[in-house]
Amino acid sequence: MPDRILIVGAGLAGSLLAVYLARAGHEVHIYERRPDPRAKGYVGGRSINLALSVRGLWGLAGVGLDTHVMRQDALPMRGRMIHPPAGTPVLQPYSKNPADAINSVSRGGLNLSLIHQAAALPNVHFHFDHACVDVDPEAPAAIVQTPDGAIRTVEADLILGADGAFSPVRARLQKTDRFEFSQTYLEHGYKELHIPPAAVVPPGQAPTPDAFAMDMAALHIWPRGSSMMIALPNRDGSFTCTLFWPFEGAHSFELLEGPLHARSTRPEPADRRCVNEFFRANYPDAFPLMPSLADDFFANPTSSLVTVRCWPWVWKGNLAILGDAAHAIVPFYGQGMNAAFEDVRVLAECLAHASRDRKAALDEFQRRRKPHADAIAEMAIENFVEMRDKVGHEDFRYKKRVEQAVHAMFEDRFTPQYNLVSFSTVPYAQARRLGIEFDRLLDRVIARVPRELAATMDEPAWKAALRVRMETLLAGDTDDGPLAVDCSPLLVPRNAGSVDPPPTAVFPGDTPLTREVLCDMAEGAHITVSTLRSTVHLGSHADGANHYAHPAPSIDQMPLSRYLGPCQVIRVTRSPGTLVLPSDMSVPITRPRILLRTDSAPDPSHFNPDFVALDPELIEMLAARGVCTIGVDTPSVDPAESKTLPAHAACARAGIAILEGLVLTHIDPGEYELISLPLRLRGFDASPVRAVLRPLTGTGG
Repeated sequence: MPDRILIVGAGLAGSLLAVYLARAGHEVHIYERRPDPRAKGYVGGRSINLALSVRGLWGLAGVGLDTHVMRQDALPMRGRMIHPPAGTPVLQPYSKNPADAINSVSRGGLNLSLIHQAAALPNVHFHFDHACVDVDPEAPAAIVQTPDGAIRTVEADLILGADGAFSPVRARLQKTDRFEFSQTYLEHGYKELHIPPAAVVPPGQAPTPDAFAMDMAALHIWPRGSSMMIALPNRDGSFTCTLFWPFEGAHSFELLEGPLHARSTRPEPADRRCVNEFFRANYPDAFPLMPSLADDFFANPTSSLVTVRCWPWVWKGNLAILGDAAHAIVPFYGQGMNAAFEDVRVLAECLAHASRDRKAALDEFQRRRKPHADAIAEMAIENFVEMRDKVGHEDFRYKKRVEQAVHAMFEDRFTPQYNLVSFSTVPYAQARRLGIEFDRLLDRVIARVPRELAATMDEPAWKAALRVRMETLLAGDTDDGPLAVDCSPLLVPRNAGSVDPPPTAVFPGDTPLTREVLCDMAEGAHITVSTLRSTVHLGSHADGANHYAHPAPSIDQMPLSRYLGPCQVIRVTRSPGTLVLPSDMSVPITRPRILLRTDSAPDPSHFNPDFVALDPELIEMLAARGVCTIGVDTPSVDPAESKTLPAHAACARAGIAILEGLVLTHIDPGEYELISLPLRLRGFDASPVRAVLRPLTGTGG
């Protein structure tokens, strides 16, 4: 039976979500405080142009709208064009692959396109000029104010809050017990300005380069220390410019607007003169392209930049929040909309897969998305510092040059964080971890091939020097410590401590190991040949994700890097039959592979059902800290009697690989090199591994 679903907010996420849910057969009602943009034009508190990347396209593709949006609303940008205070602008490509691009879209234009798509479905009903003033999560019901000021209660089977960073739906959740919430503002604000087209673009036609006053295939940046301006192209040949300035200080909004940041459609001549002179001095190549600069500066609002974190995102099976309502981020990675579109598709999939169990669906949604929302929030702030302070510096530009060269040489091992975030659907938490590791590696490369040395070399000699340095690092033959990157080459272990068990018990009802001898030299045969029969979940083993999720990779499709490289053994003391909690992590997480020694299943030849298992919140915490593999010295990460396998499900949501049945009894806590490669068993749900550890001190010994 279809549900009656009420969405609060007809913005980007809400409109796309309506399409997903309506196509799944639900009756969808969308309540929006703003007027209908189809009749009155787009009216929004924010109008920064948006960057649509692979993740957002993935969200659109789930309902077949990716091609439509790219054709109607997007312009590709293949790099940053850096505009110094004096001199020629410099293009910094986003990727060595010229096909990689992020796409400039107008917030209002894309929102209007999605509203049209949703409104075309007969089971979608828009209610504009209806402001949600409260919700009753128990009913569930939304309390809305109609255009005539009346207050009305609207009941539904499910309420979904896609109502932005200052969400009334979330505000109601904040009144519930144990709801965690924080909002953090930057000391910077933003203001929109405008560069008009260089030539008229006929309606319905794609723009050409001569319609633009600057390069149409770049995101333009004017870094000025603590301040900056950016410009993104529009399909009419114009650019939307955005100032990101401190509210107070030497290069600030207060300097030109005054402390009250007053808006005016008729600024005083002296104020206009002050703005024009400031831009002529600080943005000399942009100033001649902005004929309405002073008018725009005083007429357009100065707005704040906020990061919102909260938990939980759901209330029972009745209500959930998503997008900016759950995790508003600053715009400096261009991922706010993309993360919201990922939310939409994941939520729709969870609702579809859980059938009538809405609570299970909503719980799965928030567990899958929360670690990655936290990761992109951190990366967005980090990228702000990079765009504002670093892109104009020679050292930064050299590091980017090294990054692209190393990526080209070792493409199968190293991918820059920006590429992982913008040109892939690698989960945000994993992208952040890999990016940090790659950045550390680049620092070690540059320490041996610095910018000053590069200036004395031609391009082939410089690349040869980089390759030699990289190969030295990968071999571990360095004088600055082992390579702390998730890319260690396969090495034959010597004097390694074994962490896999002798022949072992299996889960009750599973297939134990048996051997059938087909021919035997002891009985006169010319060779000995055996056949074995066993569960693949035998002893020390690696789970394929298809063991506990669908659709998901089988063991032969799991990345080998999950089972090979630096790891950390952590000892945990818990009572039999209990769960390891986040609070049990008594030491900092320093490696992407974590092996938990619980000593709760000490005899691998005997199945003990009271072993210690893992709390799903622990897995989420480890995922947020960049962990990609979890190993345990027990038969399972879940309790023996569990049928829902919440810890396995948490690993699936976070993209974490699982090793079970390790023997860690004599392994001291600390850092090691882990070698635990599974067999390439096509389509199988697990594989036995011969797991070994050796000290993380180099390759010899």
